[in-house]
Amino acid sequence: MKRFHTLIGILLSFTLMTLISGCGSDIINDTTDSTASTGTVALRLTDAPTDDKNVKGVYVTFDAIRYQYADSSEGWKDVDLNESRTINLLDLQDGNTTLLNKVELPAGEIDHVRFVINTNECYVDLVVGGMQPLEVPSGDQTGYKAIGGFTIPAGGTVNVTADFDVRKSVTVTGNVKKNVNVTYKLNPTIKIIDNIEVGEINGTMTLNLDENVSSVIVYAYEDGSWDSNESNATNNFGKAILSTDATDGSYTLPWLTIGTYDLVVTSQDVNGTFKDILGYLNDIVVLPGETTTQDITDETILTTLP
Repeated sequence: MKRFHTLIGILLSFTLMTLISGCGSDIINDTTDSTASTGTVALRLTDAPTDDKNVKGVYVTFDAIRYQYADSSEGWKDVDLNESRTINLLDLQDGNTTLLNKVELPAGEIDHVRFVINTNECYVDLVVGGMQPLEVPSGDQTGYKAIGGFTIPAGGTVNVTADFDVRKSVTVTGNVKKNVNVTYKLNPTIKIIDNIEVGEINGTMTLNLDENVSSVIVYAYEDGSWDSNESNATNNFGKAILSTDATDGSYTLPWLTIGTYDLVVTSQDVNGTFKDILGYLNDIVVLPGETTTQDITDETILTTLP
């Protein structure tokens, strides 16, 4: 009888160990399911103003987004939008954004993003001239490559913003004044920004302006990147990270990555053509998630950058 009881005890112990092992296996499976190796990308769009006073709308139709992983084994992940989205980029100024797509993808480091555009459904809306076609070279083939990357966290969400700088992206050829052979082209300058790594600069603008000044444009430059050649017709403030209109007495420079910036304050005539540099403000620090206030006055503005 004692042997029988011993045998029963061994069998019960073995059964219990098997059950415990089975439960442990279920727990491991629960913690290593597919959600742990994927994350969510929420991609929004924003834009900076255009200097062309005749352009009141820039409509771009998006078909798909392509994500490229730093790990080449993942390659490109193509994400077709549920339906094509036509967006007026000029509605997305002064920090305004719109959600283009939210998708679950394998976790990992994204090196590049491309935007696939429907080239037959893009146009500009002109103050004088109305709706005109917007040429988009190769936008429907390889797509337009953006600058900057980010990391998709396993089991989490990364919020990123694509900054379409229309001031640099839309070019016009032909004789605009006579409206002869005028063609508008989209060659986007797109920057991808991780939302947790940005801040903004804003403030008021109260300067004694010449009566011939029609508008005031503020350009943001990475610290030390400004030089006097920037204001010529060829460069046209090409190194500026961002620009905004301060004519109404206030300005906002949103979606700036953390760092130090110099501001260049300029005037334009009634045609939107560069007139003069009104002055500079230097060493303005942008911190993550914070707003730096910098008012532009006759007392704060500098005649030159140190």
